This record gives sequence, C-alpha cells and structure tokens, in this order.
Amino acid sequence: MQDLSTELSLVTVTYNSAKVLGGHIDSLRSSATGPLPKWFIVDNASTDDTDSLLSTYGQDVELIKNSENLGFGSACNIGIAASNTRYVLILNPDTELSESAIQQLLVEMKSRDAAIAGPALDPSDDRSVEAVDWLVGAVLLFDTEKMDSVGYFDEQFFLYEEDVDICKCANNAGLKVVHCRNVSIPHVGAGSTERTSTVNEFIHFHKGRSFVLYARKHNLPPSVVEKYIGDNRRRKFIALLTFGRGRYLRARAKLKGVASVLLEMNGCE
Repeated sequence: MQDLSTELSLVTVTYNSAKVLGGHIDSLRSSATGPLPKWFIVDNASTDDTDSLLSTYGQDVELIKNSENLGFGSACNIGIAASNTRYVLILNPDTELSESAIQQLLVEMKSRDAAIAGPALDPSDDRSVEAVDWLVGAVLLFDTEKMDSVGYFDEQFFLYEEDVDICKCANNAGLKVVHCRNVSIPHVGAGSTERTSTVNEFIHFHKGRSFVLYARKHNLPPSVVEKYIGDNRRRKFIALLTFGRGRYLRARAKLKGVASVLLEMNGCE
C-alpha cells in the first residue's frame, strides 16, 4: 500500500461550504488506516462557519484563507503551489472520500502513465478506464512532474470550463487524461452555497462567460458561439411564453455573460 502522506497532497476549494465540509473531511478521516496526506483547504472568503469548523480539525487540515472570492481555478492554483508532493488531488467539498478510492486512483494514474486522472462521480456498473478529452473538475488527480510544463488552471475562467480547458491543454501537449470509472468518489453536488436567485444568476452568468472565453482561447468557429447565443435567446423567448421564470433568468444570465466577453473583445480592438 502506498504511503499517501508522503506521495499525495489534497486541495479542497471552498466557498460558504460549511454544511458539507465536515462530512467531506470526516469521510476520509474515518476510512484512513494511516497518516492523512497534507490537506489544504483553500477558502474563497467564506462568510459562513467554515473557519470555526476547520478549527476543530487541528493539524489534519491547513486553511489558506483568500481575502476575496478568486474563483475555482485560481484557488486550485494556490493549493497546488502550496503542495510539495508529486501528486495533488483537487476536490470539491461535497465529495465523499475513502482511503481505498484515493489509493486506487493513484495506482491507475501510475500504471497508465497519466498526467490527469478522475474517478466515477456517480454510481455505475461501468468499470472501464480510458483516455478521454476531459474530466469533471469535482475530483482531479494531477501528476505535477508531467503537468508543471503545461501549467494548471487558466485563471480567466472564474467558474466553469476550467476543467475542460486544463484537460485539453494536457491532451494538446501529448499527455494522458484518464477516466477511471472503476474508482468511485461520489459527488453529492451543489454543496458550496444556497441556490438563491442571486446565486443562480451569478452561476449562469459565468457559464455563459466561460463558454465564450473557452471558444475564443481554443479558436472554435464563430458559429459555435452564434449557436450558443441563438439557443439561449430561444430559451428566453419560450420561457416568457410559458411563464418559465427560472428558465428565463438562467438564459438571460448566460447571455449577459456572453455579452461581457464580447464587450471586452470589442474594447480591445
């Protein structure tokens, strides 16, 4: 069995995640048979009980407190920079961990000479392991010896697409990205903040914004962005006709996110 405490660091990014963070940490502590890996909690200026909760865990975790919400990718980069192990596991705070799953994911990464590996996030009978174009960012294992030359998260993506982008950059560099469906690390989902209307608008704004940033960075045809805009305009119109307020607000927020990038692009011309 590998000594996770010397081979691996954990990085969990939080934002008002106190309601799920304790369960996240305890899931690994309760299953560990040896010393825990170094565990960095990178907090994006939470205003809930995150700080007081973490104080109860003593030296099992180390809090890195950002003075403002820097976004997911930027916070991940801070945690990766603080780590001094070859392997770094990036985690959402609403994932359920076990020592055996982390061990198995690390074994799969090494055996397949991969730069990035991710587990199954939902229950499945599929036990395959295969190279993929991208992985969901809720759980990502990095081999820093391979990834240091590529770089990590592009900080222009505040939320969304940063996982797609980093996997594409790794693939473009000839590195392997593998989906290990034979390893289960469940992702509960929506564990960071209460989904108020303001939070929903913020989330969908960044979905739209990040979509266009990704398309621009990777030189996707203009028709891709045009279709995205057209689809959301139709959703907004249909939502108006059917009194679908939630669908209308989501589509409107995405279009605002798109517009924010297009305005910046026009301002640079």
